[in-house]
Amino acid sequence: MDGAATLVLKRGADRRLRAGHPWVYRGEIADLKGRLAAGDPVDVVDQIGRFVGRGFYNPRPSVACRLLTRVDEPIDAALFRRRLRAALDHRRAIGRARENPPIGPCGDGEPEDRARGSNTAYRLCWSEADGLPGLVVDRYGPVTAVQCLTLGMSRAAEWVVTALHELFPGDFIRRVDDETAARIEGFEPKTRWLGAPGPEEVVIGEAACRFAVGAGHKTGFYLDQRDNRLLAAGHAAGRRVLDAFCYTGAFACHALRAGAESALLIESSATALAGARRNLALNGVEDRAALRENNAFDALRQLEAAGERFGLVVLDPPPFTRRKDTVEAAARGYKEINLRALRLLERGGVLATFSCSHHVTPALFEEICRAAAGDAHADLRMIASMTQSPDHPILLAVPESRYLTGLLLELV
Repeated sequence: MDGAATLVLKRGADRRLRAGHPWVYRGEIADLKGRLAAGDPVDVVDQIGRFVGRGFYNPRPSVACRLLTRVDEPIDAALFRRRLRAALDHRRAIGRARENPPIGPCGDGEPEDRARGSNTAYRLCWSEADGLPGLVVDRYGPVTAVQCLTLGMSRAAEWVVTALHELFPGDFIRRVDDETAARIEGFEPKTRWLGAPGPEEVVIGEAACRFAVGAGHKTGFYLDQRDNRLLAAGHAAGRRVLDAFCYTGAFACHALRAGAESALLIESSATALAGARRNLALNGVEDRAALRENNAFDALRQLEAAGERFGLVVLDPPPFTRRKDTVEAAARGYKEINLRALRLLERGGVLATFSCSHHVTPALFEEICRAAAGDAHADLRMIASMTQSPDHPILLAVPESRYLTGLLLELV
């Protein structure tokens, strides 16, 4: 791959790219020169032929090219080695990359392992934020999960795997592509071990807790909430906790380990609830937890009608919108759940509430929560504004790299 073909931008379309954003939209292309197929590298130039960058081309999605480099260098295996090495160095610098072994396939590590609080999982590569747009790489103990989100990155997967073997010799690699992204980009998603098969389950450490991650090693645990889980748990001691949209129960586990009196976990997926039950047992807190399979919207209304009260409520729903044109409907959903949650809070209680769609900006999310507080006649004190953990870096020039926003609020 040497970027032989050329994509010519329309007049003025280079301004955003030169300011640091890596995406070229179909509508910004004036001309294509040379032999070019979907997934190939392409040189991007402005209207008068000045070099802007080089990236993978795909005419199928609205984002037709994502720049991998802004200098005249080949897109090759060496570039992928450099970028992934730099990503690992960054995680080590911020204290996120702890290459510890997993605690054990059955959670049978020594007690001091738990007390020591070893973190054995982190995001190694976050797409554009690490200079490899369309690639997400997570580490779970000895297992590396690779997710390709673009056609070009899928075709470059061999370079990714080679670099990962160099960084983590002897560890296992699993490909876990996103089906929706693959359909949009036009490639066949892969879900399989690349090389020797790894363990069916890894038990990772996160501060004082342990969590089981299954063979999927991508959707079984959300690494982006690590710091927020610890922050919320700091307000849990002696309180009843409600973990709505609990998924596999990480917020509840941390809260219970931090001294919560009890926790109610609500989740609509039976599979996710089974994972939550496993994690509660791993952490020795299952006797103080109740699990309820239910739609969280319905459950919040039922709890309110029953006059229930909690000292800590966590709302961590899946994204209510993935498109800009549905933000208004998503805002209504966020307002509804926050209104219900506020009516369940006892005086002095704390609400940890989140949105994981980059279309819902921090300013918009604050406005939604203000509207919910007004309807609930609730006076709230902001304890903290939250976002994704720093192993999911945010580029100032790429607002799409920030997708998780949250508020920690106290009812006064």
